[in-house]
Amino acid sequence: MPPTVTWPATVRTRARGPVLLGLLTCGVTSPGATQGSQPLRKTDVIRLLSNPLISKAEVADLIRRNCIAFRPTPRDWVDLRDFGADTGVLTSISGCATAAGAPRPGGEPPPLSAVLLTERRVSVTAGAQVVTRVQLKRGDIPQAGIPLVLRGSSRIPGGPAQDVRATTGAGGIALFQFAVGRTPGAYLLDIVTASGFVIPGAPPLEVVVSPAGPADADVQPARVEVRAGERGPISLLVTVRDSSGHVVPGEPVALQADGPDMGVAVDGRTTDSLGRVVFAVERSTIRRAGKLAIRVRGQVFGSVDVVRGDGVATGATGFVSGVGQHGIARTGLSEPLVFQVRSSTGRGLAGKVVRFRGVNAEVAPDSVVTDAAGFARVEVTLGKQAGPALVNAVVDSIQKQAALSVEPAGPESVVIERDGMRVDGGKMAVTVGGTFVVRISALDAYGNAVPTTNLAHVIQETRTRFNVKSQMLKLIRVESDRGAALVTFRAAGVGEVELSIAGAMVSVQVVPAR
Repeated sequence: MPPTVTWPATVRTRARGPVLLGLLTCGVTSPGATQGSQPLRKTDVIRLLSNPLISKAEVADLIRRNCIAFRPTPRDWVDLRDFGADTGVLTSISGCATAAGAPRPGGEPPPLSAVLLTERRVSVTAGAQVVTRVQLKRGDIPQAGIPLVLRGSSRIPGGPAQDVRATTGAGGIALFQFAVGRTPGAYLLDIVTASGFVIPGAPPLEVVVSPAGPADADVQPARVEVRAGERGPISLLVTVRDSSGHVVPGEPVALQADGPDMGVAVDGRTTDSLGRVVFAVERSTIRRAGKLAIRVRGQVFGSVDVVRGDGVATGATGFVSGVGQHGIARTGLSEPLVFQVRSSTGRGLAGKVVRFRGVNAEVAPDSVVTDAAGFARVEVTLGKQAGPALVNAVVDSIQKQAALSVEPAGPESVVIERDGMRVDGGKMAVTVGGTFVVRISALDAYGNAVPTTNLAHVIQETRTRFNVKSQMLKLIRVESDRGAALVTFRAAGVGEVELSIAGAMVSVQVVPAR
């Protein structure tokens, strides 16, 4: 026979005193208390959990058959977990926790039951509070002091960070109260005990989060233009949203003109599942310009500007001020460019969109709606390249241009060229006894040539002093060349010399003649 190990846990029976709970042998399950045994006390459960020779499955089975003689408090649940109670043990304890601790005839306690005292389907608006009550009973006896959990409540976007918990009070009633987020949707929550025990037959709670009340209505287009004799519908798309930006479905929306003489009848529609509604307005019914208001729950949430206009006249439309201005590279023009849109009758047309684009220039803003007189004004910053600049304006199918001029900025550096090639910072070779010519010019910070009228004169003033100091190179002649200077030198001796002019330097190598 295999060796046996005795464990000391005991329970009390109705007929006898302490009874040894059993033997644990290899391959033989330990017997639990017999049917009709007294429920286990908390100390009994802890002794069982503390014995390393007893599996948690055997402890859970013993609790299910004998039940417990105490009502677990929140502290009891913590203690039981600390002593190693797993899910099976906790579920068995939760499943047989009773108010009086007495089992039913036959040793089995009545089953737990949970009843929703509020509606099974709770509808709330985004950001609101959910309040629901659950009653827990064992048979007909309300169960107080039992911790319950609304499993799945933490999955509600913007809701509680953990599943909501509540403990049953007098009458076995637990009050659950928690906030939902701003995301609409439907969520099913299960009622379970703190240990995860699923109460048989407990109905799930359905929480439906609906969008909050309307706070804004977006209308597209926000402006329409109607010409005399035009026919056909104008489609207006309205999207209603709440304060969080979520669409509001099923919301009545009304379209109303600012007066009966405008010729547009009041129209009412309801938003679809995407919070949208489409209104169709016949162009031929519009008698005058005005506004079409979008009303939700009696309040104006948006509007559409209706403009009656004539066709744009090509010859009368264009730039009327600021053309021909000039300025230094990368600076703003002193005056704005002004563009006017006119009709065939010469009247300035309001509400026309004019788009601007610069060439060697920057325009701000790049799109302007004409004012009551048909004017559109823009500020211009000139580009980097010295020379011409353009600003193009387009309205409808008409395009016009404004010519501008960019001047170089102040001189920043000096350039030395020979035969059209830049040589400053490098080397060049010349023949002794011969002459050579270099071109001296100034550049601004953007690489534009800066005409300097007195450059040739300044170099000419240094001729005598240069020739006294220089033995290898002699300055022969200085000529002006469109703001630059042409300087002629003669190579007087063989060797290498650094030629420095106004901060620019080139190494000149004088070689013997062949």
